[in-house]
Amino acid sequence: MDVEVIHVESPEDEGHQLYLPWIKWESTQEHLEHELEAKFVQFGLIHRISVYKSRFTNIEETENIWFAYVSFYSTWDFERALQFDGKIKIGGSEIRIKRKGTVRLQKRILLPPYKAQDLLTYYLGFNCWISKVIYMEREKEVEVPDVVRYVCMVHIQIPREELCSEGVGIGEVPFNNASPVSWGYSICCARRFAFQSAMKAAFSKFIIIRLKNGKVTVEVDTTQCDPLKYDSALDKPLIKVNHINYDPDDEENCEDLDNITEEQLEELLNVSL
Repeated sequence: MDVEVIHVESPEDEGHQLYLPWIKWESTQEHLEHELEAKFVQFGLIHRISVYKSRFTNIEETENIWFAYVSFYSTWDFERALQFDGKIKIGGSEIRIKRKGTVRLQKRILLPPYKAQDLLTYYLGFNCWISKVIYMEREKEVEVPDVVRYVCMVHIQIPREELCSEGVGIGEVPFNNASPVSWGYSICCARRFAFQSAMKAAFSKFIIIRLKNGKVTVEVDTTQCDPLKYDSALDKPLIKVNHINYDPDDEENCEDLDNITEEQLEELLNVSL
């Protein structure tokens, strides 16, 4: 296949995740994760590395035996890494590289904003996107008592492709009505949670399209819908009033505007479009 579609979300296990069944390692788990990342990042951007210690008890050396999973965003990167089975050394020993045997069915999981940013930056370059908050308001009528709820809407734009995506998020945090400190902390948390949720929703609508010749572009998934829609025209006022020829406080000199003609209105107001 000459085209690959990468969704800005957590990749599925099948076709994305490697299984490393037998790793002899005498240092810490954290160091092993760093070592695996250094070895496999050559194939492409890594989504997640999970390392576990072997639980077998019938072998004396199992104290230093580990197994791991390495997940890629791209199926092409995953297939390339598979070709290096037995050719990569960890801790001085060559390791086996296999497909993950059991496929775990999972619902769609959105990426945290920092991971979504890393994914877009990896394929599109630095400063490839800009964002702004369109709406951030507290909902005062909440069904659950003693809960602060904020609704946020963000707008993310990719200028190079002339594309934009909007996302809506809700943040709910309980609070103690008798404590001003609790009230203030809950407001801050609810606003942050709403913003993070909105950013996740907006990022998830982007689809990265990768070609075999190395070219990369991005599109927006229009099948995903939000409860709110943003009209960009709201940011651009149609008429700007620079000067008014009469004093609004002097009501005695004002004519009855109900019967005023368009010509008289133009003379009354100095309007610049």
